[in-house]
Amino acid sequence: MFANTDPRQPLYEALTAYTPAFNSYEQVNKMVMLNHLVTHENCLVRDCFTLGHFTGSAWVVNPNHSKVLLIMHPKFNKWMQPGGHADGEGALDQVALRELCEEVGVAPHQAKQVGGVYDLDIHPIPEALKHGRTEPAHVHMDVRFMFEVDDNISLVSPEGITLQWFTHAEARAVFTPDEGRWRMLEKTVELSKTNN
Repeated sequence: MFANTDPRQPLYEALTAYTPAFNSYEQVNKMVMLNHLVTHENCLVRDCFTLGHFTGSAWVVNPNHSKVLLIMHPKFNKWMQPGGHADGEGALDQVALRELCEEVGVAPHQAKQVGGVYDLDIHPIPEALKHGRTEPAHVHMDVRFMFEVDDNISLVSPEGITLQWFTHAEARAVFTPDEGRWRMLEKTVELSKTNN
């Protein structure tokens, strides 16, 4: 689709290889993301505010998928998965891994990626003042990947972020059913049934 040197190529391949089976919301997200990827050359940088830009995040589970690791997001003040802006990188699984290491303190060799794309979510970001300028309201097109991390190792965030392992029931208590994190949790619940 793109030239080999175009950073969008790895993301295009990852998105086209992913078949959303969980619900129609993800199917729509995939179509929107592919269209945005093809029509906006700068969609991998955070200054793309025409609709929005891509981010990558890590859905972290323990080896038997009975727990999920979440961080207390310092800006949004809610429990979320680690993640961040693509910043020009089209291999969003590597973006997710980078953010996981930076925010949680896990070493790259301690995080095992499970499969390809795990989930696709598009969510609104409100207008905000950043670095002396106003960023318009936009969306994050978040491509999520699952990583397994041993829940027995000691983790301390290099960025001072609060982090915690949650059982499925505990995670349900901090999520709401109409959001992407709930959807990822439900996928994990189904996977844990096959692992036990």
